[in-house]
This record gives sequence, C-alpha cells and structure tokens, in this order.
Amino acid sequence: MKKIFYSILVSGALVSSSCTKFLDVKPVGQLIPTKVEDLENLLNNTRTIDYHFIDNNRGSFYAFLGDNLQISVNQEKYLYLSTHPNVDRYAAYTFYHPYSDPTKPQYAWEWGIYRATAIFNTVIDEVTNLKAEGSDLGKIISGQAKAGRAWSYMVGGLAYGPMYDPGAANDKKVLPYRKASSPIVANPDLATTKEIMDLVEQDLMEARTAPDNVGNPSRASLAAVHGLLAQFYMFKRDWAKMSENAELAWTKVLANKGSVDNAIYDYNKFYYKPDPNASPSPGTDVEVGLELIGQDNFIRQTDNREQLFYRMTPSSSGHYPSDEFLSIFDKTNDLRYKLFALKSLGYSITVGGVKYDDGIKVYYYRDAKMVDNQGLTNPELLLMKAEANARLNKLSVALADLNLLRKYRYAGTNKNLPNGASLSQDQLLEEILKERRRELPLGTYQRTMDVKRLALDTGKPWAKTKIDHVVGGKTYSAEVNSKFYTLEINNPTINLNPQWGLQPNNTTYLPIKN
Repeated sequence: MKKIFYSILVSGALVSSSCTKFLDVKPVGQLIPTKVEDLENLLNNTRTIDYHFIDNNRGSFYAFLGDNLQISVNQEKYLYLSTHPNVDRYAAYTFYHPYSDPTKPQYAWEWGIYRATAIFNTVIDEVTNLKAEGSDLGKIISGQAKAGRAWSYMVGGLAYGPMYDPGAANDKKVLPYRKASSPIVANPDLATTKEIMDLVEQDLMEARTAPDNVGNPSRASLAAVHGLLAQFYMFKRDWAKMSENAELAWTKVLANKGSVDNAIYDYNKFYYKPDPNASPSPGTDVEVGLELIGQDNFIRQTDNREQLFYRMTPSSSGHYPSDEFLSIFDKTNDLRYKLFALKSLGYSITVGGVKYDDGIKVYYYRDAKMVDNQGLTNPELLLMKAEANARLNKLSVALADLNLLRKYRYAGTNKNLPNGASLSQDQLLEEILKERRRELPLGTYQRTMDVKRLALDTGKPWAKTKIDHVVGGKTYSAEVNSKFYTLEINNPTINLNPQWGLQPNNTTYLPIKN
C-alpha cells in the first residue's frame, strides 16, 4: 500500500518556514486512505477555502489598496502606528511597498494560495494513483479539485502580478503554478501572467466533470465551474465567452434552485427583530445590536440560497467605508444601505488623559449580519451576465439582468433602473458596474481587483488610472498600472528558490515612517 502523509499538504517549498528546497514537513503518521471515496475528506478541509488575502486578525490589507475603505487620523496615530498587529493594512492604504515585511511569512501566499493548492494537488494526483480517473466519483473529485486550484491561482496571479491585458504580452513572471503534490518534485519556474491564465483556463475546462449539485458550495458544482469560467473570461476581457459561460451557469443555477426566488434573497422581506431592552448610545442606530431576520434561518450559513462557490471572507464591518462607496447608494430605496449602513460609535482612545474620538460614524454591517463570500454568489453571477451583455451591446438583455437583481435589493413599487431603456451602452454599463460594487463585499480583494481590470477601459468614466487615499490631511497616490498594485514574494521563499533568479528585498520595513 502506498503511504501518503497528510503532512505533504503544506507546500514547504513555497512556505517560508521550510528549511529545504522541497516540502520540508515531517510525517505525523496519519495516512490518506487508499479509497477514492475518502479523498473527499480532503476537499472538505477548511484550509482549501481560507486565508486568501485574509490576515490573522481576519481583515485584508489588499482591500485597503482599493477605494472602498478609509482610515481616520485618530486611527492612523493611535491604532495602526502604535499597536496594530496588521500594520500591512496601513502600509497598503499609504502605498508603502512592499506592503508586508519581506522577512516575514505572508498569509495570502502560505496560509492561503499554496496551502489550498497543495491539498488540491494531492487529491488530483491520488485519483490518478488510484487509477480512478475514469470512475464517476474520480471525475467529480478531480474536477472539483481543479476548480479550486484554478480559483486560487487566478486570484493569486492577478494580485501578485499585473492585470491581464489582451493587448499586451503579459510576460511578467509572477508565481509558480505548482501542480505536483510530491515533496521530491522541485518547484516549477515562475509563470508569467499569460501562462497562469492559460493554466487556469485548462484547469477550469477540465473541471467541467463537476456534479450538478453539491452538499456545500465550498466544493464546485457544474454551475459554479461555468460561473468561474465567466469570471475568468471577465478578467481576460473576452466578453463573448464571458457571456456564454454566465448564461450556462445561470441556467444551471435556476435548474438546481427551481426559481430566482430560491437563488436570491429578497431584502424587502428582511427586518430587524425588536429588542425592548436595547439601549443604543445617543446618535447611533439600534439595529447595530439587533438580529437580522431573513426569509429563512440560513442567512448566516455558508450554504444559503445565494452561495455558488464559497470562499471565506475577511471582516470589514469594523472598518470605515469610504465616502465614495457610501455615495453610490440610493439611500432612500436601496435596501442594502437601509439594512447595513448603520451609525455607530467610531474609534476613540484616551492618551495622557486626553480623549481622541472619531464620534459617530457610518459602518457597513453586511458581513456582520449575514455570511459574506469572496468566491462567487448568484447575485454576482447575474451581474457578470449583465456586464457581458452590456459590453456586447445587448442592452435590453443587460437591463433585464440588472433589473432582475434590483427586484430583490430595492424598495418601492418600481424597482427598475430609472430611465434604463434610454441609456447608452456606456451609461448602462456604468450602472451595472456600480451595482456590482454595491453588491460585492466591502472589504475583500474583489474591489481592488476590479479597479485593476477596469483601468483598462481607457477613457471611460468608471476607469481609474490612479487611486488617492487621504489621511491626516495628507494624500497618498498610486498609479493602478504600477508596482503598487502588485505584490512581492517574501525573502525566505526567494532564498529557498534561487532558480527563480529573484533578489531578496533587504530594505528595512518601516511603514509607520511613511
């Protein structure tokens, strides 16, 4: 019997705690069973879905590169510069590059991308070793593992490297697309953006053996695979294939769910459970401390009706949403604003007998009241479908897609986009992209990655070529198409892989002096 230890699931060659060029993890004596059925346990491991741009304090520095969040001067002086365990968030906000200490482990790299892909690689290899590639279950398991691997490398590659540009060479070397699970197989060379996207596409095409239905959306269904393909082609700016796969995914979602009502929550039917004993601070909203009641008991569960491909999400309810983010809501009719944009006490601290207080602030409590998902949801899929149709100038179809989501997100007798039928292609597309920004989680990698991809829409009103962050009266700026929207591999990983030809960054890491 071939013995394969769980310990090889950690890619030591790609983890800075390793002390060799290969997978430097000692066996612990626990064996992976030799039946293909038991490989499912690996796919159910939470390590496959966690820590993708999430830190140990459960926030995300990568979100601070975008335009959804802001930091106050009191937070700057007394939270981030004095005591905060994740100062990389402040580094990102002030564009202090590299954003994490190059001598330290990186959560996104070690605990996220390569811990997840190591598990997926093991599953794929073991299906082959067990000669189960031709069995129904073997095809399903391999397909789900390849879908998971593709997503991890896609978001990892587009975050560490530049955004894919169909008009460019895409030849920047970014990260290794490791497929081997064996600890004695050396790491491949760094793959370019083009090579990463080619390999992601191959994995997703081969993942179409995924099943129609899954017990939990942390494992890909066939609808999720087509949704991921739509997302992939969105990043590649191949609008025809984006549309084709979004349509396929949406059709399969409806076939699985039975109706749109079963696939998207209707926020018109949500309310806060009254508490006669609630005593909010003056000026704050009582709803902050109340329980949100939805259409079922699953709104805080990862397998609720809206989840298509679940990946754990950093918390953002403790951050200040940017003024720009709050400004894009219809504050009267958008139920996301009415339910989740709530006033609460801002950051305060007493230093030397002096209190520094931000006063009452508006927070966005969506991920505190419901489960959030930085993988793929049915509402996001519907908006990708709308975006693809708008970019293909199928305006009536795109408007119908947008209005379908608005039915579940807006109050009033007429929830449709006002004057939607009279809008030009650019005007409708801009409305769809605004709706996407409102619908996606506030504090994940997603908005920052949208900023990167939409910068390629040269001259359009939604395309930002530069991002400005203001704190303490000082403005920090960075061009979107620059190193400030890429990430560095840390020194220990570079030192373990001299074949990559990278030089360690020996600059002292002092973001608080920025």
